[in-house]
Amino acid sequence: MKNQQHDWHHPIVSSYQNTIRQKIIGYDLIYDMMTHILHSYSTIDSILIVGAGGGQELFSLGNAFPSAHFTAIDTSKIMLQLAQKRMESVNPPPRIEWYERDFLSLKLHHRFDVASCHLVIHFIEELEQKKALLQKMADSLKDNGMLFISSINADMSALTFPLQCKYWQSSMLQNNLSEEHWLRFEQSFGTSTYPISLELLTDLLYDVGFTKVIPYFKSHMVEALVAIKKEGNK
Repeated sequence: MKNQQHDWHHPIVSSYQNTIRQKIIGYDLIYDMMTHILHSYSTIDSILIVGAGGGQELFSLGNAFPSAHFTAIDTSKIMLQLAQKRMESVNPPPRIEWYERDFLSLKLHHRFDVASCHLVIHFIEELEQKKALLQKMADSLKDNGMLFISSINADMSALTFPLQCKYWQSSMLQNNLSEEHWLRFEQSFGTSTYPISLELLTDLLYDVGFTKVIPYFKSHMVEALVAIKKEGNK
């Protein structure tokens, strides 16, 4: 049976924003720190958001950069509806183009200053598909453009993996998630959640054309990075 927690077309995902902070300690810091980093640059005109459902990136960046133009992409209609509802509270409302599409099949007609892809890539099973997603995001950026990416990163064959799970379980239970919820999450590893190590993710980012990869957040197995595309990369 498909894990409904990770079936983004199932109505149960409507509860995503109610539980994600209980799962990921410091969840909001991923987005707050992203905006802090971007405020160190003088001009941010165009932002691509891959996996925009739920609306956290749009909410954080829309408030921080109200004059920017956003392209928001997600395959889940339910999650995009959550994002659209969340953006009703942002004033002035940012300019957003919405796409209920698979990013790899979408033709983009311009390149972006910034791309983000938070908590998405670990749901892609095949390594080549992960790389294809990273490659398209790199190709979608202007020279010196930045990708912000976060994901569950782990080597499930490592001797430390059971301890990593135990420590994360403790945090979730302390944050009032049920044991049943934790068990469903744990059972998703290898069936609907496919982490790779931080080292492998970093190598893939370099392979697709990024020349600087800088970690900026870590909470248990969740890590966030900013990757900068080299000048002149086509």
